Amino acid sequence: MLIAMVHYHLNRGGVTQVIANHLRALQMQEAGGEHFRVVVLHGGRCAGWPDRLPDVPSLDYSVHVVPGLDYDDQPHDPRELATRLQAVLREAGGSPDASVIHVHNHALGKNPTLPGTLCELARDGWALLLQIHDFAEDFRAENYRRIAAGLGSNAGGDTAAGVYPSAAHVHYAVLNQRDARILSAAGAQSAQLHVLPNAAGDVGALPLRAPARRELARRFGIPENRRLLLYPVRGIRRKNLGEALLWSALAGDGWQVGLTLSPLTSAERPSYERWKTLAASLQLPMAFEIGEQSGLSYVDNLAVADRMLTTSVAEGFGLVFLEAWLVGKTLVGRDLPEITADFVAAGLRLEHLRPRLNVPLDWIGAAQWRCDFEQAYTQTLVRFGHRLPLADEFHRVLDGLIDDGLVDFGALSSRHQQQVVSQVAESDKQRQRLRALNGWIENALGDAELTADVVAQNAAVVRATHSLAACGQRLSDLYREVAASPRTSEVRPLPRAGQILDEFLQPERFQPIRVES
Repeated sequence: MLIAMVHYHLNRGGVTQVIANHLRALQMQEAGGEHFRVVVLHGGRCAGWPDRLPDVPSLDYSVHVVPGLDYDDQPHDPRELATRLQAVLREAGGSPDASVIHVHNHALGKNPTLPGTLCELARDGWALLLQIHDFAEDFRAENYRRIAAGLGSNAGGDTAAGVYPSAAHVHYAVLNQRDARILSAAGAQSAQLHVLPNAAGDVGALPLRAPARRELARRFGIPENRRLLLYPVRGIRRKNLGEALLWSALAGDGWQVGLTLSPLTSAERPSYERWKTLAASLQLPMAFEIGEQSGLSYVDNLAVADRMLTTSVAEGFGLVFLEAWLVGKTLVGRDLPEITADFVAAGLRLEHLRPRLNVPLDWIGAAQWRCDFEQAYTQTLVRFGHRLPLADEFHRVLDGLIDDGLVDFGALSSRHQQQVVSQVAESDKQRQRLRALNGWIENALGDAELTADVVAQNAAVVRATHSLAACGQRLSDLYREVAASPRTSEVRPLPRAGQILDEFLQPERFQPIRVES
């Protein structure tokens, strides 16, 4: 069987890491007697991708560039790209009845030609496995508009209809039960819908802490006796950096928050720089870019961390909820129940995470908060071309976001977040009040002996459920199932694909910081 793994590029990043892990997982299946011929197809960019993955010594795979697969703002003829892809597949020995085309993030809006190309391939009888890591509908209005422009009149005004094909040999893989429910509601049949969680990488033994800690002090001036709360992410908007600053203000003198990486895109840079400026002006114990080229390596950062922090308001899968335990660290911060529900069901204990960080609404003014929230949400719906909510219904939702005069910090605009951070940093009284309103933070920063047992238990759960071996078994079973699907030339859209946008744009899921420039 030929497996074609398709993505826009192989530059460093989350999806590229997933592809590498899938190759590693299939390597493990090879050791058990399975055999796959794999081709990895991308658009041309491959910074950091080695000629050969060192830990995939015997898997039969090769990497090929297919012009037209990379990011592109402009739509092109989908048949031309389909022809190029089929030529590579046939040259590798593939055929429609003995191949699976495994495509990552086809519907994200990074290439408006790709959805139409996949429909062409499906009509020609090629079996497709469309793995969705992220949705354009999830408050990525620019991406969504790009898809709509690419489809033009072919979708009859229904963008989703041109993006989500349906046929017996077109299957979907999603990362969690939330996404499975969304696609099921859109009309995906259970036989063509699969949950394929990511594998959690185990980095093995960490470097010695003491020399790495001295190096951190030398390069960033962080006293060696100050405990490090590590936020190992790139500082993009959905990572909610204002809340990381708030933790640095709340934690006290004995702690330092460290963010590892800066954003890469110009769209993310202004927000990031504003948070850096605020942290400097308030003299917060907050260090930025400690994992950049001039900082420590990733494993050195893990070695010096006393806790790991997450404040993100949105994730596709949320590897940090798994990987922290594998390196022996307690994870604290913001819970995302729609993401973590699967992990908790598997046995993970997330005792030091909460879905809200409560802030008194009178600190910023209820009327101003409601006005800002409504304005940002309405503007977002307009950018999607989505209908506006009824006023009474929307105001009921806003009322539901307030709990006894308290609002979640993640539901604030960045302007209001800055006000809260400043108040906590400049007033010990306000700091104590916020810690009292969020008493779980006290436990999250203490209980070292208690949490050691939780760390060990959680690590065992992750190794049992999200290892490369478990991923490889799921993947090989899924490839066989997709390859055996009956072929049909009739390819239709998911019957209720428009509901995907409705689901993601619910006002309860909205955070202004995600859409601010």
